[in-house]
Amino acid sequence: MRLKRILQLLLTAFLSQGLTVLTQLLVPPFFFKFYGAGVEMYGEWIALSASVNYLGTLNYGVQTYANNQMTILYTRGDTPGAKAVQASAFRLLLLFLTIFAVGGLAVFVLPVASLLKLRHVNASAAAITLYLLILQIGISMFFGLLTNSYMAVGRLHRGNYISSAQRFVSIVGMAVAIALRSSFVVLAAVQLMALVVFTVYALLDLRRTEPALVPSLADGSWAEVGRMIKPSGHFGLIAMAGFLTWQGPVIVIQRVLGPGMVAVFALVRVVFQMSRQILSVASTMDSGVIGQDITLLVGKADWTELRRLYDLSERVVLFLIPVVSIGSLLMCPFLFQVWLHGRMPYQPVLCIEMAIVSAVLGLKEHKTQFQSSSNEHEKLSTRILIGYAVMLTASVPIMKTWGVAGFIVTWLTWEIIQTAYVVRLNRKLFPEDHSIDNGLLQRFNVFIVVAFAIGIFPALWDAHWSLPASVAVALGYTAALAIAGYFAFQMDDLRVLLAGRIRRRAGAV
Repeated sequence: MRLKRILQLLLTAFLSQGLTVLTQLLVPPFFFKFYGAGVEMYGEWIALSASVNYLGTLNYGVQTYANNQMTILYTRGDTPGAKAVQASAFRLLLLFLTIFAVGGLAVFVLPVASLLKLRHVNASAAAITLYLLILQIGISMFFGLLTNSYMAVGRLHRGNYISSAQRFVSIVGMAVAIALRSSFVVLAAVQLMALVVFTVYALLDLRRTEPALVPSLADGSWAEVGRMIKPSGHFGLIAMAGFLTWQGPVIVIQRVLGPGMVAVFALVRVVFQMSRQILSVASTMDSGVIGQDITLLVGKADWTELRRLYDLSERVVLFLIPVVSIGSLLMCPFLFQVWLHGRMPYQPVLCIEMAIVSAVLGLKEHKTQFQSSSNEHEKLSTRILIGYAVMLTASVPIMKTWGVAGFIVTWLTWEIIQTAYVVRLNRKLFPEDHSIDNGLLQRFNVFIVVAFAIGIFPALWDAHWSLPASVAVALGYTAALAIAGYFAFQMDDLRVLLAGRIRRRAGAV
């Protein structure tokens, strides 16, 4: 576990998450400002995007397995084996892109507008938009495999910089297009063009800086493709479960409650997604901060260092969860007023529910990271996919009675069950002589329940306070949580460790 490598990835992760926050800050208000019926237009754009995002689950499965396996094989000195995995993955992705390009033409004969109950986009524009989004997903598969190939040589941060540059250009292009009141077709085309340009750039950069990692279809084989389908498929199931988590509700709410409630749900969720970017840096595969080191340590079978990484990252995540989730909850009145210019009122009940969901997700994603980055994910994949499918099905009648609030409670119930299961899998990941201790986790359970029990009261009263008063309470309570969490989760031990490493590195220089 190298401090320099983690800090490099930490920097790129903050950059990536900052771009995510920038997207979430710009896109909804721009829709509201520049389009008539902006709330519903935003809801329909979200619904259109969600209707094809499930295709990206194939990318997650192949890319995640291939990059993890490449890294493990390179670490063990098996360069031919690593290149065979990479090349075979490219063969498989090329097949997917062909299927997408041809099969995607079906959107031109399907009644897309009526199926999604679109009111502001005609059938032709909806079909073209969907087709461009499908092509974007296909090309993003190649882009992701290229940028993540740097992980095999411990330079994932370079690939992350390229990925962040692509996202930044796409965000700026989207903002300009929305400001010009462009059609959905133009919005989708802007995203696609940015992706194509940076995919070419990523290939050229890889050829210049790490020629050994340049993919060659000749190094792969269809036999290797066959061998990777099962483990990749299980990663794909995890990604499909992610689709059911984030995109599935949008489609169901669109069908059951309409685009107005889609916008309400999406905006409340975005508030906590923005704040959870901090947690993502420490815990999720998207950030790659600890993911790369987990894969490298598993490749070396260095269980002592992996156990230390688990312990240190857990402390950071447990410390951040109450600070981030409850702090965001108490800042909601201010955010809704300033960010959305009062176009949507503060929703205290929905925000409280979403804050609790956000806390549980932060914990689950840290635990899931260790299963995914070690390629020990097969038991997890099928169970969570079935669970999310059941959750969505059960939420339909609940939504008809209790609306979006009922859906969030259903979602929360499944997330709690799933998190408990992932914690059990984590214990089985480590050998007996390096087993993990759940003492801090049990302490966290008590801490978070008490923190929310107290925080709910100002969250409900916030709607009746002035903005300065609500911000003051939010900052004060968040600071109190940070101080209490610092001692509860033994963060001083982490501070001493990091300070010692920094002093040793400075002395060596």
